[in-house]
Amino acid sequence: MRVRNRRGTALRRWMVGALALLILVPAGAAGQSSRLCPSDTKLRNTNVRKGETLTRVAQRVKVAPEDLKKWNRLRTDQVRAGQNLRYCVPVWKPTSKGSCNKGSLEGGRHLDPDGDHQGVGFVVSPTRKALFGTRETVSHIKDCCAKYRRKFPKGAPINIGDLSAKDGGHLGNHVSHQSGRDVDMGYLTNPPQRRGYFSHAATRKNLDVPKQWYLVSCLLDKPDTMYIFLSMTVHAALKEYVAKTPALKRKYWHHFQRGTVLRPDTEHLTHLHVRFRCPKGDKHCRD
Repeated sequence: MRVRNRRGTALRRWMVGALALLILVPAGAAGQSSRLCPSDTKLRNTNVRKGETLTRVAQRVKVAPEDLKKWNRLRTDQVRAGQNLRYCVPVWKPTSKGSCNKGSLEGGRHLDPDGDHQGVGFVVSPTRKALFGTRETVSHIKDCCAKYRRKFPKGAPINIGDLSAKDGGHLGNHVSHQSGRDVDMGYLTNPPQRRGYFSHAATRKNLDVPKQWYLVSCLLDKPDTMYIFLSMTVHAALKEYVAKTPALKRKYWHHFQRGTVLRPDTEHLTHLHVRFRCPKGDKHCRD
């Protein structure tokens, strides 16, 4: 009987503890931790270090002391070493801020992350540093270069020039290239430009028109392509090439009218300057 009583007492104590736990921790409490933070932030945890006050903890995790107190339902400012505190941090999102002529870049993607100065169908100069762009910009560049390589497996690689600096902003002699949506791409000539450099201008005699058109048409096929600045010489050569092929003329002839994507000028003698539209959903970006 004593054994049974002991077992019954232990069972009753366990049930009382479980019932208390259910009362103290309401249903869905686990989900409340994720809902503690606003939708554009995420939950983090930290332990109070020896000698830290609530204010020092808040400074270390870069939040306001009042918020830290609210998130942890603290009635006073007293904390103890080893105590676990929850806090919310902003969700990191790559952003193209402002315009291409007056803007900045946050969380830009590097065109050459492994640092070997090349990719499928393209090369960059070893001294080139401004190779950061939006995710969309880098993706479009790599896509067209890869398609070019598949089409012309023995063709010279495309020389890639500046995109934007890591944090965007003013870049050297460029007026634009400030928000991760611009890129310079060397012309495809015969003989080719020096590897990684815009070493000579394109002329009617040296321009490899079929290759150059293939690259330009790939860019034109992308809805995100806003402008392609190119020399008047290259523009005229491509226009003549398209005019000779009925299928190309039907599809692309409107691009050779004034005020469209193709923008001929007297400045871009050695390279194309391509500009892409603001990424969808980027509220800080301005076309």
